[in-house]
Amino acid sequence: MTVKEFIIADAVQSFDNFMVTARKVAADKLDWKPLDNGRSTLDQAQEVALCPTWVPGLLASRGFDPALFGGFEEAKAKMTTLDECEAAGRANLEKMKDAVNGFPDSEMDVVIDLPWGKGQYTLREVMGFPAWNMTYHMGQVSYIQTLYGDFSM
Repeated sequence: MTVKEFIIADAVQSFDNFMVTARKVAADKLDWKPLDNGRSTLDQAQEVALCPTWVPGLLASRGFDPALFGGFEEAKAKMTTLDECEAAGRANLEKMKDAVNGFPDSEMDVVIDLPWGKGQYTLREVMGFPAWNMTYHMGQVSYIQTLYGDFSM
């Protein structure tokens, strides 16, 4: 398996795992926010559906451009169900796959500055952001379940 094949497989598996976890949340709790101040399961599913779209833009620009994230809240708002999030996420994973597969291997170690975490990342690491993001949010959704008393995850 190549690095690119691993990155893609990891993102798809992470998305699948997130969706399984999100679908275990009781339907009447999808919009529930811990302490009325946290993020709901649906809100996180919307982000997970969109995060594969970050990769093509970051790879193409080879750097951070805030415009790449413009329209994020509007795009999230268009998805009002887990089914819509799943459909969008699968379509966006296809766009990510195309960007990863089409990216030159010779440029995977190019380092770019980003405004989060350690600040500098190789483009190889950038390709892995969706899987990391999806796994992180899967944990958040599992925690939400425990807060309303569901320990079945």
